[in-house]
Amino acid sequence: MNLKLIVFSFLISANVFSQEPLLSIKNDLKTRRKAPNEAFAVVDEENKTFAIFLDDDKTLNGYLYSQNLEPLGKFASNGLPKLYTEIIGNTLENGQIRLFLKNQNNRNFGSILFDFDRNASVETEYNFKLDHEIYLQSHSNKNKFYILTVSRRSSQLNVYVFDHGGKFNKKSFDFNDRFFGDRKNNRVKLDEFLTEREQFVTQGAVVKIEETNPNDISITSNSCKIYDRNEKFILTIDGGMLYTYIFEFTVPDLSVNLKAVEKEQFSSDGFTPASNSYLYEDKIYQISGLKDTLVFTVKNIDTKEEIKKISLSKNEEITFKNSPIIQEGTSFFSEEFRELDKTSQFLRKISSEDIGVAVISTNNGYQITMGGNKEITNNYGGPMMSGFGGVIPNVPGTTSFSFNPVFYSFNSYKHNKSIRIECLFDINFVHHGGRVPQNIFDKIKIYTLRHPKARAENLFKMNDYFVYGKYNEETDAYELFKFSE
Repeated sequence: MNLKLIVFSFLISANVFSQEPLLSIKNDLKTRRKAPNEAFAVVDEENKTFAIFLDDDKTLNGYLYSQNLEPLGKFASNGLPKLYTEIIGNTLENGQIRLFLKNQNNRNFGSILFDFDRNASVETEYNFKLDHEIYLQSHSNKNKFYILTVSRRSSQLNVYVFDHGGKFNKKSFDFNDRFFGDRKNNRVKLDEFLTEREQFVTQGAVVKIEETNPNDISITSNSCKIYDRNEKFILTIDGGMLYTYIFEFTVPDLSVNLKAVEKEQFSSDGFTPASNSYLYEDKIYQISGLKDTLVFTVKNIDTKEEIKKISLSKNEEITFKNSPIIQEGTSFFSEEFRELDKTSQFLRKISSEDIGVAVISTNNGYQITMGGNKEITNNYGGPMMSGFGGVIPNVPGTTSFSFNPVFYSFNSYKHNKSIRIECLFDINFVHHGGRVPQNIFDKIKIYTLRHPKARAENLFKMNDYFVYGKYNEETDAYELFKFSE
């Protein structure tokens, strides 16, 4: 089927889904500006509440509601000094919310405690800097917050543990005696895997994954990922030739278990395959590709047992795909796409780009996306979006992309610029035919395309549904809409 016809059919079928208005919040705590620059949410599952925060670049305005949509409190906080530009996590206890922030250089950290019972906030600046460490990512779980760093020129990982009262301690895990091989299997330190070094600037290169999202290749093609799993957070590294390295941190006792899952080994004219992986439930999905070969495997993470293996050469038809070979826009602002005909085109492109795989459950099994992603540059030569460290420039207000992987993942999905195929498998990983089903992001994307000038957008998950928010200038209110699977 022609790809334009597929997209037209998709748009028509999306009309059967309608969003449900959930809540309208009057923007009555505003200061000098009418419209908020940014909005984000914190959901407290234990107390069955959620808070919407509106940032108007002067104050941070919090509105607390029960999950039955009853207003419980609201007040404005002056917040931390403006050098703290990004929200990276939170703790929850006794109905209070503590937000954690960092500065743009990833060295200074602070927090704001929101107490809706007293209509007051407490701001804290922490008395440490990351001088010989590099910030990687964060993890929030109930009344604890964790910052993961790597020491420079070493294989030492560090975790800063914050309690809800604002106190913290540090625990280090030394892996300098372990061998980590790069793409030529030369020994390297962990910080070389986990950081980006461009123009003498060093920063972490780890993206946060929320597995319940329909994540796309532009996120999952990153070689370093961290998975939030409540009582666990898992760091994976795919920069080496032989193994996917898996660091499984268990909280709150804070222990770590290192596993290495072997990659498929093959070569062509001395070239090392491009490779990557994705964790979903108790399995690891690995993909390796050269310009003439692709190998995809599914393994049990603990036992390393191989459950499924697919090999593909450039002269074969892709019999396990349920979509055309889709190539989307060549620039960030381009929505163009085209359909490729040949397997050789697909293999050549994904092996020369950042290869990746993504997985999501369906009613009958799994939808697996295989493809590649190339970083898109703007007209000035700078990156537009490349993981949580590469957000769109010149966004005002406090950024919260790493704090909210649901919203970040949706934005990436909405502006996907990858080449990919979509594949359907049953629970035993036997391929089956059929049309690729719509997912929740497809439904929300259609709604946002009909409202292209929305301000202070946000997306978060509450209970078993997603909530999309945007500012309505006509009513001077922040509106929330419910989207269900």
